[in-house]
Amino acid sequence: MRELFRIRNLRICILGNTVTMIGDNAFWLAASIWVKELTGSTAQAGVVILCLTLGTMLSPVTGVLVDRFRRRRLLMFTEVATALLILSLVTVDGPGQVWLIYVMMFLYGISSALTSGAFVALREQLMPAELVSKAIGLSQALNQAARLITPGIGLGVLAAWGGHTLAVADAATFGVSVLCWSLVRIDDPKPVRGADRESWSQQVVVGFRYLLTTPLLRHLSLALALAFFAMGFYETLGIAVVTVGLGRPATWVGTLVTVMSLTGLIGGLLAPALIKRAGPGRTAAVGLGLCAVAAGFVAVPNSAVVIAAAATVGLCLAPVVVSSMTAFQLYTPNELLGRVTGAASFIMTGMQGVGIFVGVMLIDVLPYQDLVYLSVCILIVGSLYLATRPEQRRRVLPNQAGVLEDEEPKSEEPTGTAKR
Repeated sequence: MRELFRIRNLRICILGNTVTMIGDNAFWLAASIWVKELTGSTAQAGVVILCLTLGTMLSPVTGVLVDRFRRRRLLMFTEVATALLILSLVTVDGPGQVWLIYVMMFLYGISSALTSGAFVALREQLMPAELVSKAIGLSQALNQAARLITPGIGLGVLAAWGGHTLAVADAATFGVSVLCWSLVRIDDPKPVRGADRESWSQQVVVGFRYLLTTPLLRHLSLALALAFFAMGFYETLGIAVVTVGLGRPATWVGTLVTVMSLTGLIGGLLAPALIKRAGPGRTAAVGLGLCAVAAGFVAVPNSAVVIAAAATVGLCLAPVVVSSMTAFQLYTPNELLGRVTGAASFIMTGMQGVGIFVGVMLIDVLPYQDLVYLSVCILIVGSLYLATRPEQRRRVLPNQAGVLEDEEPKSEEPTGTAKR
């Protein structure tokens, strides 16, 4: 990771992104508790995350904006606008204003989709291609680290000073990010506007079309969609594992989440080396296979076994995510990155939502162990599908000139567009 921190622009971006990541995660969790305090309703508290998810589901549309405007300028404008909108929450003083929090969380989801898409598209200007997997691995590790500390930060601020202070603090993190981006010295070229004659729906379809007609990316998308679907079960299944299987209070789910975050941090840091040795496809296939094996042990009614299984899932799932994101980045032309990553995000988020719904519907119908085994089968299908695709068996890495090339010259060239 040393090479990343030698790049001035990247150091500044990492600082800004880390600060906003902490602010985002802290606010998202605490906002639900804030609504619970204002209304006394658990159901209304759950609507907060629903609104956030619905906003992020507009990622195919925000991807069009990313590809139509200067990315750095769009990112900074979005963060300034989001900070100002968050500050409007200081007017919330009772259950009658809870709708403001719902609207803000929906807009927050749109903002998150816009800024993440713009940052992906700007990576080409921030670093050489051979460092992309390391940068994505570091980002995944920082995200897992943030999950360890942000619940305490968000709930601590809410308990000590209230929701108004929480909103002001979150808005301030966007100010830090905007300051950091203002110090970054990169080209921010105006995108080619030849597609302006196409309708918005046509431009949205372009992202899905490229994702699904490029075999290497299509395979990874399908496997990742299956993984997100299976992991969606655990939003409700985790509580059953802890309460029914282990006989512990529901709050003990937090222990498993913490363990997964810790090992996920390690997995994110190890992922670039694995991708360099095996390539993104094989790394994802092996990671999903190991996740499937570990998930099976979640059904064992023993705390130590379940903790070990959760730790293994966290460790192996991170390389799956990092390898897929690396492939999306390196095999998509820059002018399409916003729409392609938006389409990928929509598919993953949507499949996770379907998995959550299926888990809720089945948890009271089937023994929780059956749901565990069903998730194992789905993960195995994803792993075997990737492992049997010829396009996923190559160790594809950027050379020193930033050009992607196959390290196994006798094999067929990888399908898709290599970033140059």
